[in-house]
Amino acid sequence: MRRRLLVLAVDVDDDLSGAGIRTPIYGRERVLEAATRFALYDPEDSDLNTLFAAVKIADQLRREGYDAVPAVVAGSRRGGVEAGLAIQRQLVRLLEETGADGVVVVSDGSEDESVIPVISSVAPVRAVHRVVVKQHRGVEETYILLARYLRKALTEPRFARTFVGIPGIILVVVSALSLLGLLREALLVGLLILGVAMVVRGFELEDRIASVVTETPVSLIAYGTATLSFLLALGLLATQLVGGVSNPEELASALKGFTSLVGFAASIAVFGHVLSKLISGDLRPGREALVVTVITVAVVLLNKIADAVALMEALTVSEFIAALVEVNFILYAVAGMLIVAVTWKLSRLLDERIAGLGEEAGEEASGRTASRGAGTSREPGTAPRG
Repeated sequence: MRRRLLVLAVDVDDDLSGAGIRTPIYGRERVLEAATRFALYDPEDSDLNTLFAAVKIADQLRREGYDAVPAVVAGSRRGGVEAGLAIQRQLVRLLEETGADGVVVVSDGSEDESVIPVISSVAPVRAVHRVVVKQHRGVEETYILLARYLRKALTEPRFARTFVGIPGIILVVVSALSLLGLLREALLVGLLILGVAMVVRGFELEDRIASVVTETPVSLIAYGTATLSFLLALGLLATQLVGGVSNPEELASALKGFTSLVGFAASIAVFGHVLSKLISGDLRPGREALVVTVITVAVVLLNKIADAVALMEALTVSEFIAALVEVNFILYAVAGMLIVAVTWKLSRLLDERIAGLGEEAGEEASGRTASRGAGTSREPGTAPRG
């Protein structure tokens, strides 16, 4: 039996949807039809070459004795996690439709190849082929290429947010503060905004933050209140420390106030998250219990540190260590770690058990509906959109 391979053209940023092309698609004729349609829509896009390359590679593999089928999947214009999940869903559909046991990935650059781990989690990746468009490297072509990427940065939302939105915010804030005579503060605020933006983009937090705050209106209110409370706690602590702390009692009072506000902020955030998951039907009791346990242990340990500071006679390291020993901080820390470890293990077992029960219920439901859906027809060559 010949090995069946799926020659997969990948369009991470879903440019094909601009031409009205729905993915996933498989089969030589349908991929060629999609390529021709996309060529009439945007003949300069590099994804066009990827589509034709997938057909060519599939033809070559068939001549070498493989049962190769060209196919196309697309991600999302937002990129990131959303694009990866969309490609994973579509690939699963293609594998069910074609019965392929391996994938040859065809891409036009490193951005498309970033989803290879997602693809390999679904099916073995037998090979990767990068399509490089041949160009005449003249000065005129260089300017055209730069203008094309500049237009892409200005028009596509996921690029515009980074290259236009963030610099725009910095310019507005710096200009406004400069008009008020706060030039030094304006530069510091501008650097702060730039640093936060770099952290968010560098750790790919943008999609995670967006998914968290858009779970339900309840989560948005809870996270907003928690964030303001945490910022207020930091501000009050910084104000007291900068204003000068003359004795351990004042420092202990500042730490206790900070701990109380942080505990309040964390409690509001956890309560909103749990209520939001309960409303959406995606509650995972084990994970939520672990979060509550971690927050409780952290607040208790912070309070113990404040208690130790209150016992100090002078603000020195040796006094601080002696005070920690006196309030049994090490015992509380070890006990807290053990409690978190046990809760983490039990939460995993609980969530895995609940997930297993859900899968069993889903299999029973699909078995009952399989016979009813046996007569459903579908146009050959086009898998259902995930």
